[in-house]
Amino acid sequence: MPIYSPTVGEVVRDLGHRDFTGKPIEAVYMDTLAKLAYLRPESGGCEWTTKPEHIQPLAEPRFINVQHPSRPRTADVA
Repeated sequence: MPIYSPTVGEVVRDLGHRDFTGKPIEAVYMDTLAKLAYLRPESGGCEWTTKPEHIQPLAEPRFINVQHPSRPRTADVA
């Protein structure tokens, strides 16, 4: 099965992370870098990473306006 390639700002289902009921978390897709997909909560907040193969589209697509896709945080500060 091919890996789904979402659009920046698309709300997707993260099969790699679950809520307290065991349901996959829905989150906003921000970018894919270094073979990791970056997602964040719809209401804003800290991003997390998941494997691209864990991303699944919603049955009824939803999009969030993302003005500036965020850049992943790194440990190396110049």
